[in-house]
Amino acid sequence: MASTKIAPPAIADAVVGTSFHSTIGNTPIVRLVATGSKTQVELLAKTEFSNPSGSIKDRVAQRILAGLEATNKIKSGGITTLVVPSSGNLAISLALLAPRHGHYKVIGLVPERTSQDRIQLLKSLGVEIVRTPIEAHADSAESQFSIAKKIATDLPDAILIDEFADAANVQVHSQETAEEIFIQCEGRLDVLVVGVETGGAITGLARTLKAKIPGLKVVGVEPEHSSIQDGVHRSSAWKVEDIGGNFTPSILDRSLIDAWIKVSDQESYSTARQIIREEGLFCGPSSGSVVAAAVRYAESLSKETKPRVLTILNDTGRNYPSTLLSDDWLLEHDLMDETMARSAAYHRHEKYRLASVEELQLPAAVTIPPTATVGYALDLMMTREFSQLPVLNPTNRKLMGYISLTALTTLLEEGQAQESDLVSKWMYSFLKKNKSGGPRTKYETITPMTPLSDLSKFFEKHSFAVVTDDDRRWCLGVATKYDLMTFLNRRQTGGRAF
Repeated sequence: MASTKIAPPAIADAVVGTSFHSTIGNTPIVRLVATGSKTQVELLAKTEFSNPSGSIKDRVAQRILAGLEATNKIKSGGITTLVVPSSGNLAISLALLAPRHGHYKVIGLVPERTSQDRIQLLKSLGVEIVRTPIEAHADSAESQFSIAKKIATDLPDAILIDEFADAANVQVHSQETAEEIFIQCEGRLDVLVVGVETGGAITGLARTLKAKIPGLKVVGVEPEHSSIQDGVHRSSAWKVEDIGGNFTPSILDRSLIDAWIKVSDQESYSTARQIIREEGLFCGPSSGSVVAAAVRYAESLSKETKPRVLTILNDTGRNYPSTLLSDDWLLEHDLMDETMARSAAYHRHEKYRLASVEELQLPAAVTIPPTATVGYALDLMMTREFSQLPVLNPTNRKLMGYISLTALTTLLEEGQAQESDLVSKWMYSFLKKNKSGGPRTKYETITPMTPLSDLSKFFEKHSFAVVTDDDRRWCLGVATKYDLMTFLNRRQTGGRAF
């Protein structure tokens, strides 16, 4: 079952000219081994994030574009504007696929909760972005739907793409996704768990699979404070994207859904990170919601026959680097569960037990003046096996910058630098604009009293640290991540080195 597809993957048309659209769908179903071991069920996941744009919405976008062409709604020779009220993924999919169908412009109306990461992705695809308030009800004049209708009416050759009401959103999952699942699962499935936003996926999947698999239970998942199940408008917002809403979409058939589960933001984000870490599946926050709901629902099932539970992981975690993948952001918004919070606290503080830089026992710094030659600097670094050398002012011994072995070697190979050049010409300066044309390097003071937890954080962006006194009058040493690793190993092994 794990990592199997119902058809071999197509080769992209950049290679031999086969259809790009053939890479959409036929996504693998895999076992969630680590997560499933905590339950008494066989827990499966359909990895919809493996579609080209990283989202299940590629299926919908492909069907919508094909429908526009079939009904001749696209103006020949002109530019058609697609106006898309969306949480983000459908606009991304349409922008990615549209150029292969003709001349399109995409206007995406996205709620304020849509992460800046996905906004940047939309902008890179040429999408014009209109932000809409989170709290606006679908019927209000400020909602993304009302604004989208106005834009589509006012602009020439504009078409409103409303996935919340478009039957194609249901049909593609009923006719394609559900058939894939039935074949991949060999017709054996007890529970299907799906996140709900537009209602298209869960309605289409439930309609077909319930007809084919008697006794199948379908579970809908939405965030806390979401109103899809009951249609009761609530003012409270949630952070998880791509599921939930403040109204009941017209294409959602609630009669097909056997149970609803609401999942908190904290449970959604922490579960998504757990899946990434333990299962090796790069899924997004809403997939965390679905798996968390599946685990909770599994507790109510009879364990005699080991029920088979399938979750739909609808989008990729790669689109959330500054939120889902950021420990700082998760801590700031209290979205880590107890296990994650303990791990973060250990790596930030307990790991180094309040140790400071002076406990690294660094050797005295080897420095070089700006008047030394590039050739001398290279010989010194290669002889002493250094990757960088601090550059000190010979008059007052203050730190001016540093030189890099890799950078100097590259400059020499490209013929830009000569061994007779002075180091000052090619050093990275902390004082002014570099003579190589680049900006000056921002300097952060690292002293012997700097906590190792802070130094570890510094190494997330830098390859080495120059250790100075508080006034930066003296260069005392150079530290690297290897020095941190050596320190930890020495502490854990009672003084033995690597």
